[in-house]
Amino acid sequence: MAYQNIFTQVQVQCAAHHGVALRPGSSERETQTTFSYWLGKIGYAQVGPIYLGFTGVVSAIFFSFPLLIIGLNRMNQVDWNIIAFIKNFSRLALEPPKAEYGLSIPPLAEGGW
Repeated sequence: MAYQNIFTQVQVQCAAHHGVALRPGSSERETQTTFSYWLGKIGYAQVGPIYLGFTGVVSAIFFSFPLLIIGLNRMNQVDWNIIAFIKNFSRLALEPPKAEYGLSIPPLAEGGW
């Protein structure tokens, strides 16, 4: 055993917790767990099991579409410069189209998202 004092960091790892009981005959993939060393540095290291189901997968897909559109639009505002994107992240926004377009569809570069 290595030398330890009050400043030594130790990660405690126990048996995996599988959450709620599943129906008989469930897939092995539904009960897989893993432990992440780096997550253990900041808290609980267990990853999984993850139960999404059909509606969970659909909601994850529908969440990713607007996130992608907003992210790409913000990157376009800073001319695809990742440093400026991180620096100005809180000030970047999706602006609405000008009133002159009315109910017609404006160009994408002028708020047509």
